Amino acid sequence: DMANHNLIYLWEQIYPHANEVIDYAGRRMLKSAIGNQQSQYCPTIDHIRPLSLGGKDTLANIIICNRITNEEKADSFPNWSANGQRFQAKRVRGTSDEYDIYQLD
Repeated sequence: DMANHNLIYLWEQIYPHANEVIDYAGRRMLKSAIGNQQSQYCPTIDHIRPLSLGGKDTLANIIICNRITNEEKADSFPNWSANGQRFQAKRVRGTSDEYDIYQLD
């Protein structure tokens, strides 16, 4: 599966020596769970600004997050909730399609 292949490649770029990481919402992800949609630790690729809302399919607009976090966020933008917390995406100044995620109080 191309998506899984791309996710493994991306994981190795972002987390070169990690087999386990915590996503922005505080959920565990395991490299070994890539592609296993049944796993509660399954990482997924998420577009911060959804493609359906004009987001681009670029590294600047992509984040690796837990499958459950991704499902909770769905196509919400720029504000959403995941894992009982509220988040907001803000465009990085001087860019057209790069976003940072902030946790709201």
